[in-house]
Amino acid sequence: FLVCSRSLGKMSGFIEMLLEPIRAMSPIVGSIAMFVLISFCTCSAVITTTPLNFAVGALYGIVPGALLMDVACTTGSVINFLIGRYVARDWARRKLQESPVLSALEKALNKRAFFMLTLARLSPVFPFAMLGYALGATSVELSLFAQTTFVGMLPGCFLYSWIGVSMQEMSGDGGGGWSSWLSIGMSVGSTLLISWQAKKVFDEAMKEGKGGANKAV
Repeated sequence: FLVCSRSLGKMSGFIEMLLEPIRAMSPIVGSIAMFVLISFCTCSAVITTTPLNFAVGALYGIVPGALLMDVACTTGSVINFLIGRYVARDWARRKLQESPVLSALEKALNKRAFFMLTLARLSPVFPFAMLGYALGATSVELSLFAQTTFVGMLPGCFLYSWIGVSMQEMSGDGGGGWSSWLSIGMSVGSTLLISWQAKKVFDEAMKEGKGGANKAV
């Protein structure tokens, strides 16, 4: 508990540092700045957006923060997709073929594309940025990729935003109390549950796809 408390305290301090320059801006300019930052980090395969996700929730509230986060992450993912399709297609195709999981996903897209792509965004199995690059080298349409990315990420965005609001309450003078700790615990538990369930359903769908392919052969 003490380790968790200290870690959250450090994260809260870091988020406050991120929020200072944003709060000094007008609401519109601040929103644009956060949108650009999250989109840029989403395009990267090495820069995490987690602190920014928490910060958006703390700054704008659960629903507006989640929607801003989702749109920004979807925009960054679409950029990854376009790079994989038009700029680095050979590299993206090679990465797709080198990954057994991504290769299996591509085969499963033939029957249940929307369902499988949405689950892929919910499941922690797939590297976030690499999925966008790799799918750009497939026959998946851009509109379908954008839709499933937005839908698949929405639950996680709400949970991240919820944690950000709770961390904001904890950083206040009153410390947030047990309700903030409860909110964070429920958010983390919900995130893990959704990820686990998505992976389970995804694995079952992949097995069905392989079974159907074997019968066809």
